[in-house]
This record gives sequence, C-alpha cells and structure tokens, in this order.
Amino acid sequence: MSARVEAQLVDWDDTRGFGFARLPGGTERVFVHVKSVNPNMPRPQAGDQIEFEIVPGRNGRPAAKRVDILGTETGLIPPLSLHLATAAILLIVLQVDIMLGKVPLWFASVYVLMGGFALVTYSWDKRAAKLGIWRISENTLLAIDLFGGIVGGLLAQHMFRHKRHKSSYQAATLCVVLLHAALLGALGAGLVPFPFMVS
Repeated sequence: MSARVEAQLVDWDDTRGFGFARLPGGTERVFVHVKSVNPNMPRPQAGDQIEFEIVPGRNGRPAAKRVDILGTETGLIPPLSLHLATAAILLIVLQVDIMLGKVPLWFASVYVLMGGFALVTYSWDKRAAKLGIWRISENTLLAIDLFGGIVGGLLAQHMFRHKRHKSSYQAATLCVVLLHAALLGALGAGLVPFPFMVS
C-alpha cells in the first residue's frame, strides 16, 4: 500500500469536479478528481487540508487516490465528540459498578490497560498508513476493542482521526460500544453476576 501524505487543496473547480493540491514545501501540483474523494466526505473546497495516496496519473503526472478531507466530522457516527462522550460514559458506568461492589478493582485496572493498548495499536496503524508499511488489520483492531480496549479505541479514533470516515468500521465500533454498555450496565444492575469475584 502506498504511503499517505497530507497537502492543501490550492485549486478546485467544483463544476468540473477536479483541482490540484500542493505538498508542503513543494512546487509540483497533485491532480485531485472528485471520484477519488471519500464518498462519505463533503464536497472539496479550495483551502481544504486533505490526506491521500499519490499514484501516476495522465502523462505520468502525480494524481491523488483515496482522498480524505481532514477536519470534517462525517460518517455513521457523526461528530467525533460523540466518541469522547461515549468513552467517558463507559468509564463512568465502570466506576459506578466498582462503587456498588459489582466488579473488582482488578477488572477496572485491566479495562484501563486494554484501553491504553488499543490507543497505542491505533497510533501505530495510523502511522503505518502514512508510511505505507505493514498495517494492523481492522479485525485485529476491533478484537482489541471488543476484549476491553473500546475506550482507548474511541479515544484513538478521535485523536488520530483514524477509521472515523469508514462507515462499515464505525458500524462495527458501534456494535462493540453497545455490547460493552449492555454488559457494564447489567453488571451494575446485578442482572449478571461478575465471575471470579473475590472479596
């Protein structure tokens, strides 16, 4: 997979559906066509900061592929502040469960550690995407979220602007969030006893 780069869209003809981006410190322009822009994104505008892969275009000139517009809040889960709010709610519910004596403190420690692990893993994958090196599979990232790392995964998606515009990934993330919320809620309500509970 090619390395992803960031650049500014310096020219854009919305009627014709194309424009040009210029890399920081560079003079050569990169051709950007509207068909290469993520369909979950709004229409590009001159001045937008974008992220993309560079591929050979017509006459061998550089062209942009798989273009994301940075700083936009689109996708299945709209504003990214929702990711932060969801992470905070999950931590609050976990704290309530501990205060009620429904889950042991070691479980909360593991939950936080897994969140930290997820944060580091997402950070690596984002960096790998930019450098065009070995990536961590989406299934692996989701598995880490599922097995306790969801809070870190939500924070990482917000902090690194990673996976947030891919609707299928956001749908899977939403399923993981609902599962964790249901489980923590059931534990706190006493509907499900925590296994291996020690006094």
